[in-house]
Amino acid sequence: MDSTGAKLIMRSLRFITWLDVKRLIQKETLNGTKMPSCMSAISCFSDALEIGLPGENYQSEAQAILTEWFQDWYQKEENIIRLDLGDSRLPIEFHENEYETSNKSGSIRPFWKEIAYLENVLPEDDNGDKLPSRFHFPEHSLSSPEVIAFYSFKGGVGRTLHLASHVFALLDAAKDSNRKITVLVIDADLEAPGLTYWNRAESQQPSVSFIDFLEAYHYSPTARQATLDIFAQEVQKTPKIEGGSTFYFLPACLSDDQLLDTPVLPEHLARSPEGEWTCGDAIHQLGKALSADYVLIDLRAGLSEISSPVIFDPRIQRFFVTTATEQSTAGLSLVLEQISRIAPSEADSSSGKFYDPSIIISFLTQELRELPAFENSLEKLNSAYSPPERAEHDNLYTSRLEIKETDFTQELLYINTWEEAKLKLAPTSVMRIAREWATSKVREQSQVLALDRESENSSVELEEVRKFRTICEQYEFAESGKGESLLVTESLRNLATSFRNDLPRVVSIGAKGAGKTFTYVQLSRLQDWETFLSLASGNAIDFEHKTHIFPLLQSSTLKDAAEDVVRAARDATREAFSHTIPEFLHSEFGDRIRGFLESPSGELDWIRFWIKELSQSIGFSQDEDSVSLSHLNSYLKEKDVRLIFLFDGLEDIFTEIATNPQQQTALSTLISLPKRLNEIRQSNLGLIILLRRDFLRHSKTQNLAQFESLYKPYDLSWDADSFLRLVYWVCIQASVIQANEANLAALSREELILVLERLWGKKLGNDASNEAYTANWVYAALTDFKGKLQARDIIRLLYHAANITIENSKEVQFDRWSSNRLLPPQAIRRAIEPCSTGKVKEVKEEYPEFRRWVNKVETEYTQDQKRVPFTLDTLDLDQATIRMLEDIGVLYEDRGKDDIPRYYMPEIFRAGLGFAPQKGARPRVLVLKRKALGTNFL
Repeated sequence: MDSTGAKLIMRSLRFITWLDVKRLIQKETLNGTKMPSCMSAISCFSDALEIGLPGENYQSEAQAILTEWFQDWYQKEENIIRLDLGDSRLPIEFHENEYETSNKSGSIRPFWKEIAYLENVLPEDDNGDKLPSRFHFPEHSLSSPEVIAFYSFKGGVGRTLHLASHVFALLDAAKDSNRKITVLVIDADLEAPGLTYWNRAESQQPSVSFIDFLEAYHYSPTARQATLDIFAQEVQKTPKIEGGSTFYFLPACLSDDQLLDTPVLPEHLARSPEGEWTCGDAIHQLGKALSADYVLIDLRAGLSEISSPVIFDPRIQRFFVTTATEQSTAGLSLVLEQISRIAPSEADSSSGKFYDPSIIISFLTQELRELPAFENSLEKLNSAYSPPERAEHDNLYTSRLEIKETDFTQELLYINTWEEAKLKLAPTSVMRIAREWATSKVREQSQVLALDRESENSSVELEEVRKFRTICEQYEFAESGKGESLLVTESLRNLATSFRNDLPRVVSIGAKGAGKTFTYVQLSRLQDWETFLSLASGNAIDFEHKTHIFPLLQSSTLKDAAEDVVRAARDATREAFSHTIPEFLHSEFGDRIRGFLESPSGELDWIRFWIKELSQSIGFSQDEDSVSLSHLNSYLKEKDVRLIFLFDGLEDIFTEIATNPQQQTALSTLISLPKRLNEIRQSNLGLIILLRRDFLRHSKTQNLAQFESLYKPYDLSWDADSFLRLVYWVCIQASVIQANEANLAALSREELILVLERLWGKKLGNDASNEAYTANWVYAALTDFKGKLQARDIIRLLYHAANITIENSKEVQFDRWSSNRLLPPQAIRRAIEPCSTGKVKEVKEEYPEFRRWVNKVETEYTQDQKRVPFTLDTLDLDQATIRMLEDIGVLYEDRGKDDIPRYYMPEIFRAGLGFAPQKGARPRVLVLKRKALGTNFL
């Protein structure tokens, strides 16, 4: 197999003609850039192979090289290379410093046959020094107008439709922004023009064609600028006006006969003395003469030199359209491999000077997306474009290849005119992704101007970052009790909705860091249920009754401020009983639980124990033989008190829950109480138990799925929407980016993403770059491969990003970025490592088994072993350890075509554990992450 997945077929006839000899020499010398020291020049012709030598003593060394290259086909005695057709041969002539290889000093041009022999990494000479590259990037970028090209390896994949959608989207975005723009569309498909035939339905027909332009530019009979001005005037005779903006079209030809005789093609411009990038320059200059803002080009499909001068030009934003079929994907992968050989530096790509290509996979259905073949296509495309330069701070979820997806739509299979295209494209996903792109483009110019100058108010913005950091520090650890506000998540909103008229009786389940202790402290701070209901609804509500929140068991990690909040809630409850109940002491309650664990007790004993403890906490003593929740409820009614008991910190009590049956029974009976409370009508008694998910699995060995389903609406889990809402909520608390409490519940996901651009930008770089969308990148970096996310990790990453911005403002170029965001891209990228380190430290403290495994990793594994993905023969892991790591979210098993299990590690753990990615791991990681998070968010 080659890198595209195609089978390699060994040709029985290896050297059919002299051209095969030339190809082998080009491959071995990297197209003349890495010559053997014993050869000064090589020229291959149809009648001889001519080799220049530095001196007469080098011939034997040159012959040894030829033997190495050509093996038995080289006949040293006769100085010939035998060809495989008949008895044909190619003579070899040695000359001392007489000839030089053709094009040795010339630049590599943007042609398939020249790019194919380049290496991704610069070759070295015999001393290990990098040799100068004969490929030269354009000196200047193209702006005003921007040039955008659409290409496909195969025809019939929707390339032209996607170009048309981007044209319409640009015009719509300009209208929505009250701007007037000018767009030039060029049909550069000189073999099968599609747009040209669409345009023939128009009443006004162009008077010049792209073929005319190429000929006039290449053989201009007058001054070049005069030629451009004349062509611009001709194009301007047939404008299309859309919402105040102007759209011009330059067809491939004026009549079909023009296609039959094309003496000047784009490749001729690339061969001209003006340089290899002349084709892109010519198109840009025409757009400039038209005062165009954007030039969009429809290119010829396939490996054609008609298209290659544009395809290889990094100044042009290139959209490559493909279906997910094996043929189309394999062909486009081949194209991407060639482009990655001359990929621009990451700095140039990120800044918007040059572009990485973008992929659009078209004609997709939901069924196709779920097939392994589609995953393979994604992996293959990501593997094919692999620029050699990668920044050290990048995580595995960063890819310079942007891949978009559009759906199959039956109505798009038959379109003949611009108007028909506009009408049929409007409701489709093709138009949706075009609108997203166009909206960014229309906004981009003002942003670029802002980025080109340092912010005059950078000191003010840095103060905003300090405020943001302070808030993040307060809310990272709920144990501190510093943060005073409560984010009403979906689970809390469900809690308020379900128990507006009745008191809550629930087990709220969440992973470590999901917000259990934070919820416990904040509910305690509110002190009564009705205040929570008003907060959750967003409206002040008058209630007839007041229900006190009574925090009982608490986390042992609560700091003084949080302790004060909990103590105040308990005091408020005592006040409801006119201070007739004893002061509740959490430490004594914990001692009583531990003491009861020492004696063998069954389920009934534990049920009685829990009810007695609830009763005694409010000064009610029940007879040993008649302990019941109904008696406790009657007592509360008698006292005219409504009360909700609150539990947290169970992991501090049941430290051996995984192996201790007594602890499992104790916890199992406690979490059964909410269901028992359902039997009491109009209860004055409520119960909220905040439980870590792994503790539930150890305590509930039967009907676990049914139990989880019962309380699923109150799960403390985080998805894409709640992730964005949490970030916005933190901004509200910090009073940054004009975040407003009134908007928190009203904003949609799309609106939140847009608003949060003020915090962290649209992309991790310039908006014009192919860098990852910031919201996507952060979400991907913090989730595991099952899509699970913890609130604490979100706050922690934001804290570190703000801290890095403040402590290293010059290094992360804060002045440059502060005009349109508070947190620079570099700060967000770098924040993942300290965030991951903090995560690992926290989980080590929480899980003894994990701590033991980490110690083993740090002391016994070599750095070569610490790579992901890994197989079981690489690391000594037993099945129990694997299950533990999978439960925590540290490992994810993936089986490839060979059915061998490979274990991947999410970034939130990988960086902190010191594991490095295996070479080539990124494409598969991106596919797995896409499966976990879905198409729309990654």
